[in-house]
Order: sequence, then C-alpha cells, then structure tokens
Amino acid sequence: MPTIIDVAKKAGVSVATVSRIINQTTFVSEAKVEKVNQAIKALNFIPNYHAQNLTNNPKIGPAMIVQSIQDPLTATLLKALSAEASSNSMPLHLVSGAHSEAQEIEMLENYLSLGVQSLYFESVYMEEARLGEFMRLHPGLLVAKRYLPSYAKQCLHLDIVTSLWLAVKLLVEHGHKHITVMCEAQQYCAIEQGLSHIDSPFQQANIALSRLSHDPNDCLSSDALSSPASAFVCLSARLSWPVWQQLKEQLGCTNPFEFIGSSNNAADSKASYSTLYYPVQAMAQQALSFLSSQQQAIPKVFMAQLQERYSDQELGYLSDLGATA
Repeated sequence: MPTIIDVAKKAGVSVATVSRIINQTTFVSEAKVEKVNQAIKALNFIPNYHAQNLTNNPKIGPAMIVQSIQDPLTATLLKALSAEASSNSMPLHLVSGAHSEAQEIEMLENYLSLGVQSLYFESVYMEEARLGEFMRLHPGLLVAKRYLPSYAKQCLHLDIVTSLWLAVKLLVEHGHKHITVMCEAQQYCAIEQGLSHIDSPFQQANIALSRLSHDPNDCLSSDALSSPASAFVCLSARLSWPVWQQLKEQLGCTNPFEFIGSSNNAADSKASYSTLYYPVQAMAQQALSFLSSQQQAIPKVFMAQLQERYSDQELGYLSDLGATA
C-alpha cells in the first residue's frame, strides 16, 4: 500500500508539505495542494487519520455510517449507543444513505478527519482491498454486514448462508426435493454466491432463489408461485408474515407446503411457523462493546437460531411425506 513518502515523491514535494496539506495545519499554495491531491488519487492513498488524531485532536465519537436507520440491527444499536454516548457526555454522530463507493469513502474520510475514534460502518459498495486498508489503519473501525477474514475481529457479520443451511437441512430431512428460498435484494447476491460453495444439504435438493418485492402487500414473484416447490424459506424478517399469508392464499389446500420464516425478535413459542431467529440483540451488544473505549474484538460470526413449529396442515403434510416433526 502507498505511503505518505510515495505521495510526496509523485507530487514532487516534501513529506512535510504532504502532511501539512492532509492535516490542514498551515497554508500551502494551491498549486502544491493540487499536485498532492492528484498524487493521492493516482496512488489510491488513504491518510491514516487515526494516527493523526491521536496527537492532534481530542477524542470525538462514536459515529455510525448506515444504510438505513429502519434496519432492526441499526435501530437497536442506535438506541444503545445513544444512551452510552449521553452517559459519557459525548455527541453521537450519524449519517445514512450512501449509494456508491465514492460516497462511502467521502463519509468515512470526513468522520475520520474529525477525530472519531470508534465508528460503526455499514459498507455495501466499497471494494474489499480498500475497505481492508481502512480497517488496518483505523483499529476503531467496526464494519457491519460484511466479512473480511483478515480483519475478522473488526467485522460484525451475520452468516446468512449458514443460517439458510439450518433451514434447508431440516427440509431435506423432511423429504423435500424442491425448495424455494425467498429473500430481499440486498441478501440475494450473498446467498447466490454461498450456494455455489457449500455442499450438503444444498446439493440434495433443487433450490430456487426468488427475490421478494419491497411491497409487503404483494411481495411474491410469479416464479415463486409457479415453481414445483413443496417447501419455502423466507429470509426476510420484515416480509416473512405477509409471505406466509400470501402463500396460503395462493396455494391453499390444493398445494400443501412447508414454510420456514425469519424474525429479528427473540424466540417466540407462539410463532405460527418454523422460524430462523436472527441474533439482533446479541449483535448490537457486541457492537456496543467494540465501540466503547475498550474496543473489544468481535469474537465470532453470528448465525440464526432455528425453532421448529408446525401448523396442523403442515403436520399432516409431513406425515404424508414420512417425516417426523
């Protein structure tokens, strides 16, 4: 990775000049600023704001860069982090809505340049090598919903493919040969890639992926309804209930099926169907521990808990399949 020395050589200026421009400590001519900025861009150089701020600025933070504050994990962590920041008489910085790698980089660099020491970052678009370099230079950066093995202790990650594995394994054991997995757009790519790298039980059944519409009143696609599937898995916690209702309305008693949904809440013994429970509370607590002054490393990748529950119709169907619920 390029260093400040490489930037100075390419721009034809001293290292001290590059440092002054990055830190904005003293006046530097516009011509030199332009040369340095061009060199930084050409070399894909990432200033180490963490090191600068340890000596130049007071501690500021924590901060969150998120995709949406309506996300259950984000909302849970935001509430806990707000209380933590308030108790320490520190402001909580929050920004959302990046739609490109350039926007993510701009948001991240802006906060790091302010002196934020602990930052929760939901990255969707940033190229992995560049994201990894940010994580290497800034040990207080916690990346959510992505997993970089080299920086596992700074990743807050729910393994959606392993969670799906639990559901598919159960359905295969029940005798299902055709399974439709329904998910939202942001989950689709991770699942599609994961299915091609994992063997049993995914290879013991014909698995079709279907993207759900954002509208909960009409979220099923035509391919999901016309598929030969005898079992359905919905990985969207937000849409599991409407999907289940629409499947019952569309398929009815003429096409019996087994259904596994998902939830962001704690396990519920009164659930209407088998459910993958995502550990939102545990993940938020782990993130809070990391973003605190101790910056405790993330010890593991998270996965869902599967709780089985069956309607009378499903129990009858499973009996016909020769399976035991």
